[in-house]
Amino acid sequence: MYYSPNYQYSQYNNTPPYVLAQCEKRKIRKTSNGLCWTLLAGMVLMSGLIIVCTFYLKAFGYKGDYSSPNIMGLSPVLFYLASGTSYLIGLAVPVFLYFAIKHIKVSSALPFEKVGFLEGAACVFFGSAVCMLANIPANVVAQIQKAFGFSGNIPEYPIIDDWRVLVLYFVTIVIIPPLTEELLFRGMILHSLRKFGDGFAIVGSALLFGLYHGNFIQFVFAFIAGLIMAFVVVRTNSLWISIFIHFINNGISVGIEMAKRFGSTDFSNIVNNTVVLSILALGTVSIIYLIIKDKHFFRTAGSNVYLPLSSKLGALFFNPGGIAIIVFSLITSVNVLLNY
Repeated sequence: MYYSPNYQYSQYNNTPPYVLAQCEKRKIRKTSNGLCWTLLAGMVLMSGLIIVCTFYLKAFGYKGDYSSPNIMGLSPVLFYLASGTSYLIGLAVPVFLYFAIKHIKVSSALPFEKVGFLEGAACVFFGSAVCMLANIPANVVAQIQKAFGFSGNIPEYPIIDDWRVLVLYFVTIVIIPPLTEELLFRGMILHSLRKFGDGFAIVGSALLFGLYHGNFIQFVFAFIAGLIMAFVVVRTNSLWISIFIHFINNGISVGIEMAKRFGSTDFSNIVNNTVVLSILALGTVSIIYLIIKDKHFFRTAGSNVYLPLSSKLGALFFNPGGIAIIVFSLITSVNVLLNY
Protein backbone atom coordinates (compact mmCIF):
# COMPACT_ATOMS: atom_id res chain seq x y z
CA MET A 1 0.00 0.00 0.00
CA TYR A 2 1.35 3.42 -0.93
CA TYR A 3 1.42 6.18 1.64
CA SER A 4 1.72 9.74 0.50
CA PRO A 5 4.67 11.73 1.86
CA ASN A 6 2.07 14.12 3.24
CA TYR A 7 0.19 11.33 4.98
CA GLN A 8 -0.82 12.23 8.51
CA TYR A 9 -1.46 9.63 11.19
CA SER A 10 -4.81 10.12 12.88
CA GLN A 11 -7.36 8.33 15.05
CA TYR A 12 -9.07 7.09 11.88
CA ASN A 13 -6.02 5.09 10.81
CA ASN A 14 -4.71 2.30 13.02
CA THR A 15 -1.34 1.94 11.27
CA PRO A 16 1.42 2.86 13.77
CA PRO A 17 3.76 5.66 12.65
CA TYR A 18 6.87 3.45 12.82
CA VAL A 19 5.24 1.01 10.38
CA LEU A 20 4.59 3.85 7.97
CA ALA A 21 8.21 4.98 8.35
CA GLN A 22 9.60 1.52 7.61
CA CYS A 23 7.26 1.17 4.64
CA GLU A 24 8.49 4.45 3.19
CA LYS A 25 12.13 3.53 3.86
CA ARG A 26 11.70 0.32 1.85
CA LYS A 27 10.13 2.27 -0.99
CA ILE A 28 13.02 4.77 -1.00
CA ARG A 29 15.57 1.94 -1.12
CA LYS A 30 13.78 0.27 -4.00
CA THR A 31 13.40 3.51 -5.96
CA SER A 32 16.97 4.59 -5.26
CA ASN A 33 18.38 1.21 -6.25
CA GLY A 34 16.83 1.53 -9.72
CA LEU A 35 17.90 5.16 -10.09
CA CYS A 36 21.48 4.52 -9.01
CA TRP A 37 21.95 1.52 -11.32
CA THR A 38 20.54 3.60 -14.18
CA LEU A 39 22.94 6.43 -13.33
CA LEU A 40 25.87 4.04 -13.12
CA ALA A 41 24.87 2.43 -16.42
CA GLY A 42 24.84 5.87 -18.05
CA MET A 43 28.28 6.72 -16.67
CA VAL A 44 29.75 3.41 -17.85
CA LEU A 45 28.00 3.63 -21.23
CA MET A 46 29.26 7.17 -21.76
CA SER A 47 32.87 6.09 -21.15
CA GLY A 48 32.47 2.81 -23.02
CA LEU A 49 31.15 4.42 -26.18
CA ILE A 50 34.33 6.49 -26.57
CA ILE A 51 36.40 3.31 -26.26
CA VAL A 52 34.20 1.57 -28.83
CA CYS A 53 34.52 4.50 -31.23
CA THR A 54 38.29 4.42 -30.88
CA PHE A 55 38.40 0.66 -31.41
CA TYR A 56 36.34 0.76 -34.61
CA LEU A 57 38.25 3.69 -36.05
CA LYS A 58 41.51 1.82 -35.61
CA ALA A 59 39.93 -1.42 -36.88
CA PHE A 60 39.02 0.37 -40.11
CA GLY A 61 42.54 1.66 -40.67
CA TYR A 62 42.77 4.83 -38.58
CA LYS A 63 46.42 5.02 -37.53
CA GLY A 64 45.90 7.30 -34.57
CA ASP A 65 47.05 10.77 -33.61
CA TYR A 66 49.18 10.98 -30.49
CA SER A 67 50.18 14.63 -30.83
CA SER A 68 47.78 15.62 -28.01
CA PRO A 69 47.76 13.82 -24.65
CA ASN A 70 44.74 12.20 -22.98
CA ILE A 71 42.60 11.81 -26.11
CA MET A 72 43.10 8.07 -26.65
CA GLY A 73 45.06 8.39 -29.89
CA LEU A 74 42.31 10.30 -31.67
CA SER A 75 42.73 13.59 -33.44
CA PRO A 76 41.22 16.48 -31.44
CA VAL A 77 38.31 16.77 -33.90
CA LEU A 78 37.51 13.04 -33.74
CA PHE A 79 37.90 13.06 -29.97
CA TYR A 80 35.30 15.79 -29.51
CA LEU A 81 32.93 14.19 -32.01
CA ALA A 82 33.21 10.85 -30.17
CA SER A 83 33.02 12.50 -26.75
CA GLY A 84 29.98 14.61 -27.55
CA THR A 85 28.15 11.69 -29.15
CA SER A 86 28.99 9.41 -26.21
CA TYR A 87 27.81 12.07 -23.75
CA LEU A 88 24.52 12.51 -25.57
CA ILE A 89 23.73 8.83 -26.07
CA GLY A 90 25.26 7.56 -22.83
CA LEU A 91 23.18 9.78 -20.55
CA ALA A 92 19.97 10.24 -22.54
CA VAL A 93 19.27 6.63 -23.54
CA PRO A 94 19.24 5.20 -19.98
CA VAL A 95 16.81 7.92 -18.91
CA PHE A 96 14.21 7.02 -21.52
CA LEU A 97 14.75 3.29 -20.96
CA TYR A 98 14.08 3.87 -17.26
CA PHE A 99 10.87 5.72 -18.09
CA ALA A 100 9.77 2.89 -20.38
CA ILE A 101 10.54 0.14 -17.85
CA LYS A 102 8.84 2.00 -14.99
CA HIS A 103 5.92 3.10 -17.21
CA ILE A 104 6.55 6.75 -16.34
CA LYS A 105 5.03 9.38 -18.59
CA VAL A 106 7.78 11.52 -20.08
CA SER A 107 5.62 14.64 -19.86
CA SER A 108 5.28 14.28 -16.09
CA ALA A 109 8.92 13.37 -15.40
CA LEU A 110 10.33 16.06 -17.69
CA PRO A 111 8.21 19.14 -16.93
CA PHE A 112 8.46 22.13 -19.22
CA GLU A 113 5.64 24.30 -17.91
CA LYS A 114 5.44 27.87 -19.11
CA VAL A 115 7.05 30.33 -16.69
CA GLY A 116 6.60 34.10 -16.80
CA PHE A 117 9.55 35.94 -18.31
CA LEU A 118 10.45 37.95 -15.20
CA GLU A 119 10.05 35.00 -12.84
CA GLY A 120 12.01 32.73 -15.16
CA ALA A 121 14.82 35.26 -15.61
CA ALA A 122 14.96 35.87 -11.85
CA CYS A 123 15.24 32.13 -11.17
CA VAL A 124 17.98 31.77 -13.78
CA PHE A 125 20.06 34.68 -12.44
CA PHE A 126 19.49 33.62 -8.83
CA GLY A 127 20.62 30.09 -9.64
CA SER A 128 23.61 31.33 -11.65
CA ALA A 129 24.71 33.50 -8.72
CA VAL A 130 24.57 30.54 -6.34
CA CYS A 131 26.62 28.48 -8.80
CA MET A 132 29.13 31.32 -8.95
CA LEU A 133 29.44 31.34 -5.15
CA ALA A 134 29.80 27.55 -5.14
CA ASN A 135 33.27 28.04 -6.61
CA ILE A 136 34.43 29.36 -3.23
CA PRO A 137 34.09 26.10 -1.22
CA ALA A 138 35.30 24.15 -4.27
CA ASN A 139 38.46 26.26 -4.33
CA VAL A 140 38.87 25.68 -0.60
CA VAL A 141 38.90 21.93 -1.24
CA ALA A 142 41.51 22.45 -3.98
CA GLN A 143 43.69 24.43 -1.57
CA ILE A 144 43.37 21.72 1.08
CA GLN A 145 44.51 19.16 -1.47
CA LYS A 146 47.52 21.31 -2.32
CA ALA A 147 48.35 21.65 1.37
CA PHE A 148 48.59 17.85 1.55
CA GLY A 149 50.92 17.66 -1.45
CA PHE A 150 48.42 17.01 -4.24
CA SER A 151 48.04 19.16 -7.35
CA GLY A 152 44.49 20.37 -6.71
CA ASN A 153 43.74 19.84 -10.40
CA ILE A 154 40.77 18.15 -12.03
CA PRO A 155 40.51 16.45 -15.45
CA GLU A 156 40.18 18.90 -18.33
CA TYR A 157 39.46 18.48 -22.02
CA PRO A 158 42.50 19.19 -24.21
CA ILE A 159 42.12 22.11 -26.57
CA ILE A 160 44.07 23.55 -29.50
CA ASP A 161 43.74 26.69 -31.63
CA ASP A 162 41.72 25.07 -34.41
CA TRP A 163 38.29 26.59 -35.10
CA ARG A 164 36.76 23.14 -35.58
CA VAL A 165 38.06 22.00 -32.20
CA LEU A 166 36.92 25.22 -30.53
CA VAL A 167 33.39 24.83 -31.92
CA LEU A 168 33.19 21.17 -30.89
CA TYR A 169 34.65 22.05 -27.49
CA PHE A 170 31.91 24.65 -26.98
CA VAL A 171 29.19 22.18 -27.99
CA THR A 172 30.63 19.41 -25.79
CA ILE A 173 30.96 21.61 -22.71
CA VAL A 174 28.21 24.22 -23.02
CA ILE A 175 25.39 22.63 -25.03
CA ILE A 176 25.27 18.89 -24.43
CA PRO A 177 25.74 18.66 -20.61
CA PRO A 178 22.94 21.13 -19.75
CA LEU A 179 20.55 19.05 -21.85
CA THR A 180 21.56 15.51 -20.91
CA GLU A 181 22.45 16.07 -17.26
CA GLU A 182 19.25 17.99 -16.58
CA LEU A 183 17.18 15.18 -18.14
CA LEU A 184 18.96 12.74 -15.84
CA PHE A 185 19.25 14.58 -12.52
CA ARG A 186 16.51 17.22 -12.49
CA GLY A 187 14.26 15.03 -14.64
CA MET A 188 14.40 11.29 -13.92
CA ILE A 189 16.02 11.37 -10.47
CA LEU A 190 14.28 14.44 -9.02
CA HIS A 191 10.87 13.33 -10.32
CA SER A 192 11.27 9.82 -8.90
CA LEU A 193 12.30 11.08 -5.46
CA ARG A 194 9.69 13.83 -5.08
CA LYS A 195 7.00 11.37 -3.96
CA PHE A 196 9.04 11.07 -0.74
CA GLY A 197 9.17 14.82 -0.17
CA ASP A 198 10.49 17.81 -2.11
CA GLY A 199 13.25 18.65 0.37
CA PHE A 200 14.57 15.09 0.29
CA ALA A 201 14.36 14.99 -3.52
CA ILE A 202 16.34 18.22 -3.82
CA VAL A 203 19.12 17.10 -1.46
CA GLY A 204 19.19 13.51 -2.75
CA SER A 205 19.41 14.48 -6.42
CA ALA A 206 22.14 17.03 -5.59
CA LEU A 207 24.22 14.41 -3.75
CA LEU A 208 23.98 12.05 -6.73
CA PHE A 209 24.91 14.93 -9.03
CA GLY A 210 28.02 15.55 -6.94
CA LEU A 211 29.02 11.88 -6.89
CA TYR A 212 28.53 11.66 -10.64
CA HIS A 213 31.39 14.12 -11.25
CA GLY A 214 33.91 11.71 -9.74
CA ASN A 215 36.31 14.05 -7.95
CA PHE A 216 36.35 15.81 -4.59
CA ILE A 217 36.57 19.38 -5.91
CA GLN A 218 33.69 19.13 -8.36
CA PHE A 219 31.63 17.14 -5.85
CA VAL A 220 31.40 20.22 -3.64
CA PHE A 221 30.57 22.54 -6.53
CA ALA A 222 28.11 20.15 -8.19
CA PHE A 223 26.31 19.43 -4.91
CA ILE A 224 25.63 23.12 -4.30
CA ALA A 225 24.73 23.73 -7.95
CA GLY A 226 22.51 20.64 -7.87
CA LEU A 227 20.66 21.96 -4.82
CA ILE A 228 19.74 25.25 -6.46
CA MET A 229 18.87 23.78 -9.85
CA ALA A 230 16.64 21.13 -8.27
CA PHE A 231 15.02 23.79 -6.10
CA VAL A 232 14.07 26.05 -9.02
CA VAL A 233 12.68 23.07 -10.95
CA VAL A 234 10.50 22.17 -7.96
CA ARG A 235 9.31 25.79 -7.61
CA THR A 236 8.67 26.43 -11.32
CA ASN A 237 7.98 22.91 -12.60
CA SER A 238 10.15 23.68 -15.61
CA LEU A 239 13.41 22.07 -16.64
CA TRP A 240 14.10 25.03 -18.91
CA ILE A 241 15.15 27.05 -15.84
CA SER A 242 17.78 24.56 -14.70
CA ILE A 243 18.95 24.02 -18.29
CA PHE A 244 19.56 27.77 -18.69
CA ILE A 245 21.36 27.95 -15.33
CA HIS A 246 23.55 25.03 -16.38
CA PHE A 247 24.13 26.61 -19.79
CA ILE A 248 25.16 29.97 -18.29
CA ASN A 249 27.45 28.36 -15.72
CA ASN A 250 29.29 26.25 -18.31
CA GLY A 251 29.27 29.10 -20.82
CA ILE A 252 30.90 31.47 -18.34
CA SER A 253 33.58 28.89 -17.60
CA VAL A 254 34.38 28.44 -21.30
CA GLY A 255 34.22 32.20 -21.95
CA ILE A 256 36.73 32.98 -19.20
CA GLU A 257 38.97 30.16 -20.43
CA MET A 258 38.93 31.64 -23.94
CA ALA A 259 39.72 35.09 -22.54
CA LYS A 260 42.80 33.62 -20.85
CA ARG A 261 43.78 31.73 -23.99
CA PHE A 262 43.46 34.52 -26.53
CA GLY A 263 43.87 37.65 -24.39
CA SER A 264 46.33 39.05 -21.93
CA THR A 265 46.29 38.29 -18.22
CA ASP A 266 44.87 41.75 -17.51
CA PHE A 267 42.10 41.23 -20.07
CA SER A 268 41.13 37.84 -18.66
CA ASN A 269 41.04 39.29 -15.14
CA ILE A 270 38.79 42.13 -16.30
CA VAL A 271 36.45 39.66 -18.02
CA ASN A 272 36.39 37.40 -14.96
CA ASN A 273 35.71 40.21 -12.48
CA THR A 274 33.06 41.81 -14.69
CA VAL A 275 31.20 38.53 -15.16
CA VAL A 276 31.35 37.61 -11.47
CA LEU A 277 30.14 41.01 -10.25
CA SER A 278 27.38 41.15 -12.89
CA ILE A 279 26.03 37.69 -12.05
CA LEU A 280 26.14 38.36 -8.30
CA ALA A 281 24.38 41.72 -8.74
CA LEU A 282 21.67 40.20 -10.95
CA GLY A 283 21.31 37.33 -8.50
CA THR A 284 20.79 39.69 -5.57
CA VAL A 285 18.15 41.68 -7.45
CA SER A 286 16.48 38.42 -8.46
CA ILE A 287 16.25 37.16 -4.87
CA ILE A 288 14.56 40.42 -3.83
CA TYR A 289 12.13 40.19 -6.75
CA LEU A 290 11.23 36.57 -6.00
CA ILE A 291 10.59 37.32 -2.32
CA ILE A 292 8.42 40.33 -3.17
CA LYS A 293 6.51 38.32 -5.74
CA ASP A 294 5.94 35.36 -3.42
CA LYS A 295 7.04 35.46 0.21
CA HIS A 296 6.78 31.66 0.32
CA PHE A 297 8.96 31.13 -2.76
CA PHE A 298 11.91 29.79 -0.77
CA ARG A 299 9.88 27.18 1.07
CA THR A 300 9.27 23.63 -0.07
CA ALA A 301 6.28 21.41 0.58
CA GLY A 302 6.33 19.55 3.89
CA SER A 303 6.77 15.84 4.26
CA ASN A 304 5.65 13.31 6.85
CA VAL A 305 7.16 13.43 10.32
CA TYR A 306 7.79 9.70 10.67
CA LEU A 307 10.98 9.49 8.61
CA PRO A 308 13.51 12.36 9.05
CA LEU A 309 15.72 13.58 6.23
CA SER A 310 18.76 11.75 7.61
CA SER A 311 16.92 8.42 7.51
CA LYS A 312 15.69 9.09 3.98
CA LEU A 313 19.22 9.88 2.82
CA GLY A 314 20.45 6.72 4.51
CA ALA A 315 17.86 4.72 2.60
CA LEU A 316 18.85 6.52 -0.60
CA PHE A 317 22.35 5.06 -0.45
CA PHE A 318 21.94 1.93 1.71
CA ASN A 319 21.05 -0.34 -1.19
CA PRO A 320 23.13 -2.15 -3.85
CA GLY A 321 22.83 0.64 -6.43
CA GLY A 322 23.58 3.39 -3.94
CA ILE A 323 26.63 1.58 -2.58
CA ALA A 324 27.86 0.94 -6.13
CA ILE A 325 27.61 4.66 -6.97
CA ILE A 326 29.53 5.65 -3.83
CA VAL A 327 32.28 3.07 -4.47
CA PHE A 328 32.57 4.02 -8.16
CA SER A 329 32.73 7.74 -7.34
CA LEU A 330 35.26 7.17 -4.55
CA ILE A 331 37.53 5.14 -6.84
CA THR A 332 37.45 7.77 -9.60
CA SER A 333 37.93 10.58 -7.06
CA VAL A 334 41.03 8.94 -5.60
CA ASN A 335 42.36 8.29 -9.11
CA VAL A 336 41.95 11.99 -9.98
CA LEU A 337 43.57 12.98 -6.69
CA LEU A 338 46.62 10.82 -7.36
CA ASN A 339 47.07 11.22 -11.11
CA TYR A 340 46.11 14.77 -12.08
